[in-house]
Amino acid sequence: MKQFTNIKDKKITFSSCDICQANCCDGKKGTTFSQILKDDFSSVYKNFPILFIFGELGFCKPVIILTNGQTYCKYLENFKCIIYENRPSICKLYPLSANIDNYIYFDENCPAINNNLESTIISQNNQIKKEFFHNNLDNYQDKYIDTFREFEKFDKNEDFTLAIQLNGMQFFKCSKNSDNKYMQMHQKSLIHLQDKYFKDLMF
Repeated sequence: MKQFTNIKDKKITFSSCDICQANCCDGKKGTTFSQILKDDFSSVYKNFPILFIFGELGFCKPVIILTNGQTYCKYLENFKCIIYENRPSICKLYPLSANIDNYIYFDENCPAINNNLESTIISQNNQIKKEFFHNNLDNYQDKYIDTFREFEKFDKNEDFTLAIQLNGMQFFKCSKNSDNKYMQMHQKSLIHLQDKYFKDLMF
């Protein structure tokens, strides 16, 4: 399971993805979905379903469904990503993660982190090295709020229906016709739920 820790005041090194069997792509190890920003929609909807979850206060949050919760990502072959150049930003960021508190976190359970092997520094003195930096790490809070505002006009009870349930968690789709370009990409992405990869697990 992933365990994210603030990078503050920590030196973090990364060795190689070759030392593990793609734990970060394994649905059985907790990789099922991740929240995304509205700017992520155009880069992911052609390969993954984009759905929505609702927090305790009813806020609408767009998420990308990365696995079916039971097996590896469908784009993993021989523990290698076959859409590597077009993988989602969450994958490009890993083992780092942005957070709404505007701090950056790292997965301390990633086998390549701080393992005393020949490594590259990811972060030192609270700075991310250039080769590991991604735009989503910069001012994430503002981007998160901007994404929330994009979808706050949609009503949880009237505009959404249950799309799929994975590992006991419910994910919703927008059933309302809309000229919102993000909702249109969301609705186009629903074709992926028809894949056998997901279809065998639907309800």
